[in-house]
Amino acid sequence: MSELEAILPNVFFLREASEAVRQQLARIAICHEYPRGNILYYHGEPVESIYIVVAGQVKIELISGEGREVTLAVVRPAGVFGLVAALAQSPHIGTAVTVTECHLAKLSRGAFMPWLAGHHELHQPLAAELAHLLRDAYEKIGEQALLSVKRRLLATLLEIARTEGRREKEGEVVFVRPTHQELAERVGTTRVVVSRLLKELIQEEEDLKVQGRVFRVSLRTVTEPPEEF
Repeated sequence: MSELEAILPNVFFLREASEAVRQQLARIAICHEYPRGNILYYHGEPVESIYIVVAGQVKIELISGEGREVTLAVVRPAGVFGLVAALAQSPHIGTAVTVTECHLAKLSRGAFMPWLAGHHELHQPLAAELAHLLRDAYEKIGEQALLSVKRRLLATLLEIARTEGRREKEGEVVFVRPTHQELAERVGTTRVVVSRLLKELIQEEEDLKVQGRVFRVSLRTVTEPPEEF
C-alpha cells in the first residue's frame, strides 16, 4: 500500500467511501516530494490542481504589499487545499507554501471534478466540511475583530494543542509550539509582540507549562474555549 492509499481513509470526504472509490482517486493523483519553502501557487492564480497532504505541513497565507504575512490555515496530513476555489471556479485564496518537506498528492482540476461529479455519495460530507470551514472563518473574523492580540495568541496555542498535541496520562496535552515568526503570522502581529506576550501568558496562565519550545497544558483547558467573544 502506498503512502497516499494509507492516508486516504482520513481525508474528510473519503472517510465513509469504499476502498474502490479511494483507489479511483489514487489513480488520478500524481505524488511529488517538495522542499521546505516551496510555493505551490500564488494568491489570485487560477486553479489548476487540488492537493492532499500525505506528509508534512503547508500554510495558506496572505501577503500585503508591505510584506506583512497572515496565515489563513495550516494544512496537515490528510488535509486538502485548493478545493474551495476549484468548486467555486474562482482564483485561489491565499498563497500556498510548504512549511516542512512535504509529500503531496496533486489532482488536476480537469480530472478531479468529473470524478467527484460521478460520486454523489461524497457530496454531503463535502458540503458539511465546507459549512465547517465557513464557521471557522466566521470565528477567525470574530477573533481578529474582538479579541486582544494576547487572547488570539492563547487561542492559537490551544488550537495547536488540540490538533497536534499528544495526550499524556497526567491529564495534560504536550505540543511543540511554532516559532515566534510563525505564531505572529497566524495571529496577525509581529514577532517582537509575540515574544513579549508569550512571556506574559506563561506567567499568567497556571495551566500553561513551558520547557523551551515544549508546552504542556491541561486537557480541560484544551477542550474548553478560552473566551467567548
